[in-house]
Amino acid sequence: MSLQINGQTFFFTDQVRDDPVLRESFFTLARQTFDLDFAPWYQEGGWKDQYIPHALVLDRQVVANVSVNTIDFLLDGVRRTYIQLGTVMTHPDFRGRGLSRFLMEAVLQAWRDRCDCLYLFANNTVLDFYPKFGFVPAQEAQPFLPAFSGHPLPRRKLSPDLPKDRALLVNAYQQSNPFSAFSMEGNEGLFLFYILGPFRDLCYELPGQDTVAILEEDGDILFCHELLGKPKIGLEQLLVGLHGPQTRQLRLGFTPKPGLLPLSYLPGEEHLFVLAGKENPFIDRKLLFPLISHA
Repeated sequence: MSLQINGQTFFFTDQVRDDPVLRESFFTLARQTFDLDFAPWYQEGGWKDQYIPHALVLDRQVVANVSVNTIDFLLDGVRRTYIQLGTVMTHPDFRGRGLSRFLMEAVLQAWRDRCDCLYLFANNTVLDFYPKFGFVPAQEAQPFLPAFSGHPLPRRKLSPDLPKDRALLVNAYQQSNPFSAFSMEGNEGLFLFYILGPFRDLCYELPGQDTVAILEEDGDILFCHELLGKPKIGLEQLLVGLHGPQTRQLRLGFTPKPGLLPLSYLPGEEHLFVLAGKENPFIDRKLLFPLISHA
């Protein structure tokens, strides 16, 4: 669809993935804007139908974009369809011309009535931008607890580049996190983005537990980003077995079901905005979007 914005003619499309020229242009703009390389994710088959760039194109080049991520969650056992907006970017030569405003308005018009919740994460430079479209701030809460002594569990580091290990990881994801009150379901593509990218070196099998853990150590803090599969023991026993002798604090990348652990909470590190008038589960409870769902 062709349209005029401030006297210049652009082409508006949501068909970027399957157009080789537009896809490569999209990859280039993402690298320039966020130092983020989508190409390996696409090449490995991770770009599924749930990730939909909405782009403005000039001379067959993507000059601005807002991506729609359709994500199904289980929230307290009830399936919800949420939409996360992301990869909001404009080429430096085209900033200040209202392109992002047009894309935000177009995306909201097309998608607001097709989901239970619509949200995004913003950086410090655009905190005044999203409220113009009806978004309101919301506060995530990251669960944490002190480390406690116990018997360590064996673990085996996994390589997502190995077909056997990748299949094990995907199978564990398909079984979900049995301890989570708020889990991402049926989005293998986004899961692959993480295990092929930022969590590539953080994936472990727990032999004998039918469980995969995504773990990251930072000094005396152990981040348990995710637990997936069908473990044979409870959450507390698993966490006891995962930390090392230097661990003083455990932080979780998911929200455990009520009553499983004596938890404290830290404020979420990102600026979360939720579209007013849609579902907002953060109003009256402490929740964290699973880290593997951040697009």
